[in-house]
Formats: sequence, C-alpha cells, structure tokens
Amino acid sequence: MRVLFIAMLLAGASFSAQAKLYKWVDENGNVQYSDKIPPTAVKKSHEQLDKRGLVIERKERAKTPEEIAEEKRVRKLQEETRRRLEEQRARDRVLLSTYRSEDDIILARDGKLATYDAQIRITYNNIARLKDRLSYQKKRAASLERQGKPIPRQLQTGIENTRREINENYASILRQENGKKSIRAKYALDLKRFRELSKLKEENRPKATIDQSSARDEAIVKTVLKCSSKAECDKLWEKAKKFAREHATTPVYVDADHIFITQPPRDNKDLSLTVSRLKTRGSDAEIIFLDIQCKKEVATDTWCTRKDALELRESFRPSMLGKKAGNKATDNAR
Repeated sequence: MRVLFIAMLLAGASFSAQAKLYKWVDENGNVQYSDKIPPTAVKKSHEQLDKRGLVIERKERAKTPEEIAEEKRVRKLQEETRRRLEEQRARDRVLLSTYRSEDDIILARDGKLATYDAQIRITYNNIARLKDRLSYQKKRAASLERQGKPIPRQLQTGIENTRREINENYASILRQENGKKSIRAKYALDLKRFRELSKLKEENRPKATIDQSSARDEAIVKTVLKCSSKAECDKLWEKAKKFAREHATTPVYVDADHIFITQPPRDNKDLSLTVSRLKTRGSDAEIIFLDIQCKKEVATDTWCTRKDALELRESFRPSMLGKKAGNKATDNAR
C-alpha cells in the first residue's frame, strides 16, 4: 500500500527529472509526503525519496545543545581513555624490557634508597660538625660575658649563621626522606604491575627482600609536625621545646627563635634533642621537626635505635597534638 500510495502521488504530480519528494512525521505522529518540506520539519528527522519511492538521503534531526555537549564530553572521555591506555602500554614495554625478575626491581629500588641514605649520612655528619662549631662559639661568647667584655659582632653573626645552617641541614634531611618515600611508592607500583604482566602464581613467586629502612623512615615521620597557621605553629613550637627540655638528658645550650638544641650526648645513657622550626620549600608553611641523638656506637651511625629513643619518637606527635600514644596521627605528617 505504501509503495502504491507513493506511486500514485508521483503520478498525480508532474515531476520533472529534478523533482524531489520528502517524507517526514508531523507533530501528531502522522507520516507526511510532499515535494517541499515545511520549515517546521526541516530540523526534524526526514527522508528524500526518488521517483520510485526509494530513500536516497536521510537527514537526522538537529541535536539539542545538551546533546552536542554530551557527545563532546563522551568523545573527550574516550580520547583520554585511549591516551591512558597507550601510555600504559608504553610503560609496560619499558618495564618488561628493563627488568627480568622481581629481584631486579627490588635491587633497583634499594640502590636508589642507598643513594638517599648516603646523602642523609653526610648531612647528619654536617649537623654534628655544625653543632661542635656552635658549641665552641657559644663558649667563646659566654667567656667574654663572664669577663665583662662585649661579644664581637662577627661572633654574633657566626652564631646566627651556624644556627641557620643546622636548620637548613635538617630541612635537607626531610627532603631526602620524602624522596625515599616517593621511590618506595614508585617501585611498589612497578612491582605490582610486573607481577600482573608476568602472571606469576603466588606459590612460584620469589619472596621479596624486606626493606629494613622503611621502619626507620616511618619513625622519622612521627617526629614531624606541619603547621596550618603561624598561631598554631607558635603554640606547637613552645610545646615541642617543653617536650625536649623534659626528655633530653643533656643541658640546653641553644634556645633561639627557630632552633632549640641540647648539648651532644656525653655517654651511652644520654639523649640529645634538637627541635627545628623550618620553612617548607616553595611555600610559607612551616614544619616542626624533632631529632633525637645518642652516642654513636660506630662512626657511621646517624640514627639512634635505642628503645628509649624509639619510645620518645612514638610519643612526640601524640603529646603535641593531644592524642593518645598509639593512635595514628598522619594528618600533619609530611
């Protein structure tokens, strides 16, 4: 019937070879045919027919601004997904061409961590040297005061510069520790992806070497406080100095605006505490860092592993933040 109707319509109208016939559905849902399409139907879905009634062109309805925006969003999402997949494939190729086994990844990680540790040891040695210099400068100043003589401006400047250098070295240590944290995170992802790509069964997988230094680094993080404002930092600074006074076994010999130091350990029972108030690089934010030192057993020691020192590290942040020891307080950690 449809073909017959169209044929009759074409026969009844004197169509030339260039004549056109359009088909569309009107507002009431009725199919319409005409050699001219009305303006109300131009933006709607419609078809152009030839003289035999066959569709030669189909026009979809005009899309709404919302539909256009949604299509654009979907295309952007698809492009982003495709880009990420291509990047992941490229990383996978590099990963598999760089490492032959999990042990290779672990060795590479430990090598980079060792580089950081070497730099940290050097920095701690610098701090020890600077503290010795500061002790000498302070003794000279005290001697002059006892003699009723003025302290030379050069000596005052030297003391201030030494304090500043000690703080800068502590800031360097924290940056190195943050670098180690990033290294661990990166290689953990590499190890996980390598296992996925290798599809190793758990029972056939070699046991990963334990990173012994991670526990030490976690303990260092526990003696770092990040201030949200100057007022908060002022308050935490006073509490940190009070904590150091109460727990150090050596006398205080520096109590300045941004550094507080007790004298170096004299014997195997002593604990020396240093509190530094440091600026973070590229920001006005401040952090407070507590360092605990005991007498070295060997020359290469940089970190006190005595039980009482470990307990102090555990209790520092809870004491400063008013939390019970053992609770996690990672909101201020860097």
